[in-house]
Amino acid sequence: MRRNDEAVAEAERALRIDPISTGNNGNLGSVFVFTHQWDKAIEQLRAAIDLDHGYWFDYCFLGRAYEQRGRLPEAIVTFQRGLTLEGNTELWSGLGHAYAALGNKAEAQKVLDHLKELSAHSYVAPYNVAVIYVGLGEKDEAFAWLNRAYEERSYTLVEYLTTDARLDSLHSDPRFTELVRRIGLPQ
Repeated sequence: MRRNDEAVAEAERALRIDPISTGNNGNLGSVFVFTHQWDKAIEQLRAAIDLDHGYWFDYCFLGRAYEQRGRLPEAIVTFQRGLTLEGNTELWSGLGHAYAALGNKAEAQKVLDHLKELSAHSYVAPYNVAVIYVGLGEKDEAFAWLNRAYEERSYTLVEYLTTDARLDSLHSDPRFTELVRRIGLPQ
């Protein structure tokens, strides 16, 4: 919530206390993603993966950092590696957005179809669907899914809405400002 320096300092403090903790290493990397420090995020998340190759979370955030640095093929491979560990919908969302950002709309649509099919028998956060629609440039659909997330009181909105660089193209839209206001996040 705009307290980036404090977030980084706390994550670094936790890592100093337990430098071989895979959770602390990945957490610092994710904080770098939230604060848009892409190169630091990549370095930290690669170190976290070196400590533990088996944690999907690190691949999810590393893929996001790669994507924001314009390293889309690496982002896609990273999301795919994470998905071999766990079929987490955040990884699917990241993969779909990366495909869309690369201009591969057909693959992005396949991921959307998969998430919608999955939602018939397990929970899929509407935010994760919205992210792919943002990548495809379909703002109306993205806002429909973001509003669904709001109606469901999804934690992902509070956690990601104002920090996820993948949503930057929505910030100038009055619907985004209104959603931020309704949630109660700082403008």
